[in-house]
Amino acid sequence: MSNQLQPSWIPDDDGANDETIAETWLFRLRRRRFRSVRSRLCHDFYVTELADGVHVIAVTPEDHLVLVRQFRAGSGRDSLETPGGLLDPGEDPGDAGARELLEETGYAGDPPVSLGVLRPNPALLSMAITTVLIRNAHRVAEPNPDAAEELAVELVPRSQILAMIQDGRIDHAACVAGLLQWLAMDRQEASA
Repeated sequence: MSNQLQPSWIPDDDGANDETIAETWLFRLRRRRFRSVRSRLCHDFYVTELADGVHVIAVTPEDHLVLVRQFRAGSGRDSLETPGGLLDPGEDPGDAGARELLEETGYAGDPPVSLGVLRPNPALLSMAITTVLIRNAHRVAEPNPDAAEELAVELVPRSQILAMIQDGRIDHAACVAGLLQWLAMDRQEASA
């Protein structure tokens, strides 16, 4: 419901004062000028435009989650995460999730079910991340990650996920949020 409310700041001058500061294959950094509806004050905001993404919660028939461990330059260390990646322009998040799961892990399963959309940092990023659930995941191929992805696939029992979040073994915020959405949904389904 709150997504349908009018924003409290609106673009100033129809974008005439907007500027691209940097552009790479991955993102575009923009300066965008907005005006407060209440005070009429103008202010420059800096936004990183990045393609939307998807994270996949893949559950095997044995009730294990398919996770990947990979290096993350921002933290300078390896991170244990749900598989995922960026959407191609116009790509359906479910299709992208199934594609990323297969590429990164060699696993496939039931048709993806969307658990919701998260905005990892709406103050700075345009990106939205959809979390999808793929049940009955099983290995069907060898992983085929991108050239710069060096991934290790790890199967983790469902019963360990919450403890791994609590003790920091899983700390990628978007993955944690998606896993918590899934655990809450799972708990509701079990109590129904």
